[in-house]
Amino acid sequence: MKRFTLATIGALSMFVVLGCAKPPQDAINAAQAELDKARAQAETWAPTELRAADEAMSAAQAEINAQNEKWLKNYDKATELLNSAKDNAVKASEAAVANKEQAKKDAEAALGMADTAVQTAAAALKVAPVTKDSKADLELFKTDLATLQSTLDAAKASFASEDYKTALDSANSVKDKATSIATQLEEAKKKIASRTTKTK
Repeated sequence: MKRFTLATIGALSMFVVLGCAKPPQDAINAAQAELDKARAQAETWAPTELRAADEAMSAAQAEINAQNEKWLKNYDKATELLNSAKDNAVKASEAAVANKEQAKKDAEAALGMADTAVQTAAAALKVAPVTKDSKADLELFKTDLATLQSTLDAAKASFASEDYKTALDSANSVKDKATSIATQLEEAKKKIASRTTKTK
């Protein structure tokens, strides 16, 4: 009888403990702190990793809400999800730093190539033979190069403000268009030289 009573008391004590279990506030605070820390840069530079952290946090909150409705509460799963959210937030922060640095390097390289391409096209334009047929085209190329230079200047401003994605996209566009102009000018030069040779 005594054993039964002790067992019953022990069981009742366990139920009381489980019933009085509280949400893991320390784990909630730790996960939220890492998420807040990561969000500033990860939204731009590591959105996939940040999404994983947000999803784990949402799942943890849903689990906490579900346990809050029960008489016998168990927050072990919620704690596990909160730890996952925290770990993913840390990964998001680390990925954001690495991705931003890589984007900076890519944009810097692209700006250099775009600058070279514009200068090459401008140099080709200066020595391009002016004929009755080519005069209008050369004027258009001159206008296009001025526009490309303005776009390149804007790309450099974007780089300075750490908008590396815009800087990269603009620089690549400038490079491609300037290279196309230089190629067309070279082809036109060869055609004129060929005609001149034939008429001699």
